[in-house]
Amino acid sequence: MERLTDPAVLAPLLNQDWPWAGFAIGDLDPEWMPHCEWWRSAGTVVLLFDGLSPRLMCPYGDSSGLSSILASMKDERIWANIRPEFEDIFRRFYRPDKVVRMRRMYLDRPVASSGEAVPLGLPDRAEIEELLIQGEWVLFLPQPLAAGHFHGVRENGRLIAVAGTHLASPRYDIAALGTVFTHPDRRGKGLAHICSSHVLASVGRAGIRRVVLNVEDEKVAARRVYEHLGFQTACVYLDGECVRI
Repeated sequence: MERLTDPAVLAPLLNQDWPWAGFAIGDLDPEWMPHCEWWRSAGTVVLLFDGLSPRLMCPYGDSSGLSSILASMKDERIWANIRPEFEDIFRRFYRPDKVVRMRRMYLDRPVASSGEAVPLGLPDRAEIEELLIQGEWVLFLPQPLAAGHFHGVRENGRLIAVAGTHLASPRYDIAALGTVFTHPDRRGKGLAHICSSHVLASVGRAGIRRVVLNVEDEKVAARRVYEHLGFQTACVYLDGECVRI
């Protein structure tokens, strides 16, 4: 087992399956790399990311070296992203606790903006957070606001819908669409599609052609929004907190 620290070594390994490794590819940027540990054993590469609590663990490649990497880990609790082909080995070391099935989707073609939306940035953080507490939890990382890809819809001066990115890396040609949220009283009007289309057009103007996202597998309406934008399914996987056995 070896620790990998060079993005030039990691990038070609991860790009072999970029729809699954999209978030990890973005983590190679200098902004995120200090939060990462990368381990390789045989044909398996595992990312441990401390930007979440508990830290995130995700395997890439094949499962041939997963057992040895998991055996070396000391984390009593982790947040895991585990594809079905890794689950049997993973469950020998960790027990799923608070988990859901997520769908990884990907896009590799340009999207034009539709409807009316306004750009959002760092000065809009408080307004975005105020909107997000009106409904179910969604992941919001404020740092990507600075990249300028967030967009929203306002009604009578009040923010009622938003979409943005979790990461956007022109260097590695990858972005992650996220923080897609519409006020519960304004749903069913196509606002998620409008906001997301503006985000996708924005990252396209930045030279990024590849985009990934995560959505709960059971949220069929949300999946349809993304499918109408051109996203395809890469896989369905286990996502959530797991406890060491």
